[in-house]
Amino acid sequence: MISLSFPTVGAWPLVFVGLVPLLLVIRDGSPGPGEHGPAARVSRWAPWLTGMLTAFFVFQWITRLPTHAMTQPWLIWPALLFLALYLGLYVALFGWIVRVVRRRLGISVFLVAPVAWSASEWLKSTGELGCPWGNLGSVLAGQPVWVQWASVVGTQGLSLWIVAVNSLVAAALVKFFARRFVEGGLRLALGLAILALPPLWGASRLRDAVRAAAASPGVAAPIGRVALIQPNIASDQKWNPAYQDSVVNSLYRLTHEAATDTNGLDLVVWPETALPFYARLEPLKLRRLLDTAKEIGTPILAGYPDARLSSSGDVTTHNAAGLVLRTGSISGQYEKIHLVPFGERIPFQGLFPFLGRFDLGQAEWTPGTEQVVFGGAGPSFGVMICFESIFPDHARRYRLGGAQYLVNITNDEWFGKSAGPVQHADLAVLRSVELGMSLVRAANTGISMIVDPYGRVRMKTPLFEEEIVAGEVPAPLPPTRYAQWGDWTTALSLVVVVLLLVAAWFRPVGRRAEPLAVLRSPPTFPG
Repeated sequence: MISLSFPTVGAWPLVFVGLVPLLLVIRDGSPGPGEHGPAARVSRWAPWLTGMLTAFFVFQWITRLPTHAMTQPWLIWPALLFLALYLGLYVALFGWIVRVVRRRLGISVFLVAPVAWSASEWLKSTGELGCPWGNLGSVLAGQPVWVQWASVVGTQGLSLWIVAVNSLVAAALVKFFARRFVEGGLRLALGLAILALPPLWGASRLRDAVRAAAASPGVAAPIGRVALIQPNIASDQKWNPAYQDSVVNSLYRLTHEAATDTNGLDLVVWPETALPFYARLEPLKLRRLLDTAKEIGTPILAGYPDARLSSSGDVTTHNAAGLVLRTGSISGQYEKIHLVPFGERIPFQGLFPFLGRFDLGQAEWTPGTEQVVFGGAGPSFGVMICFESIFPDHARRYRLGGAQYLVNITNDEWFGKSAGPVQHADLAVLRSVELGMSLVRAANTGISMIVDPYGRVRMKTPLFEEEIVAGEVPAPLPPTRYAQWGDWTTALSLVVVVLLLVAAWFRPVGRRAEPLAVLRSPPTFPG
């Protein structure tokens, strides 16, 4: 049920009941202190199996990777299985937490589940293997009314809310099964209230935004106009030197069309690695880019590979984005910090340098070290390259650093017409809601779009079509609570979980003495 709630099936209401069976299994198989019955083995394995199968179906699109881009194509299906096994461990951790607290402290599984899930998702989303992709809160990205609460609690807070609703539904079912209908009805009513309040508030927030825009048009005036270039170039052509000229010519043709058809552009945005060569090391090809920005009188944000020779003689390569001003000069460059594990770099090379010798067909970029807020092209903006858009804190640092809107450039061509590009775009939408900032997204084959600060998609392209998206960038809202406080719900959840585990540690489960009547049959006497 959880996997069906994600795109492309998109049966998103299932997310509010999808965990109910798992919670019931854990509860029934985890007796508390003083309760009879052994811990059921199924309650130990059910969380891992749940997490594993959910990840397997949600991430099945990685099997669409083109075999020509891999040195070991046979690894595709084992890689999906490994990913599912790995991500399932975090749901297993969630199950372990609620079971331990239930068995040692007697606290209901349904009370502990929301904070335990929040803590487990945070661990899943951090570090070199951090993967916020597939977190429960992202299911609601396509429902503007339901995600407004993310401006206060963030996407992690949405996950906590979703698990709280699941817990109350499960608690109500337990009472109904026991024929305690009044108690079950009260729990169900509370669950429905908790379910309804955030979207009611979200609907009110969106209505207030419409009224405010109508009453004061100047306040809600756009801060600029952008054109997003979607060239729709296949990877087997993009990285083939024989097609390089046609690839580049498509970019310049679409750029000139955008500049001709749209007046007063502040920025033209190209996708990730739009130029399939080391742009700054090719003087003639670089000159064409600089001259184009002068000709159209509009800055161009271009994605391209970059390479540098370090003082030690080593060559470092970067997945970069550079801003070319209308004067024909590069004003700055951002180098991607969050690299895709195994796709763009083998992780943990800082600890184990020998890992860099493994060749799985990865790009093996060097991670950047500094976020850059670009100015000089109208309103200031921060750039997220590819899957950097799935990390809330990465985007939040741009808001704190003075950016007025966000730019996401990506190339999702690798995954074909699957759920992958749709899920990726949805995650970018959530960054707008959390921070109260507009987001513009240029993708090689789609989905390219303009999103307002409330997470409403103003303009959007289909997949695998050559398109130009030109439109206004809505002004940012005042800093949201999430922008000011960050993942405060996660911090609270972590504190609660740590305190519960410490308390459980000092109150271990001991062997209970059973009554004699339970151990042997009563004696019988003649007569």
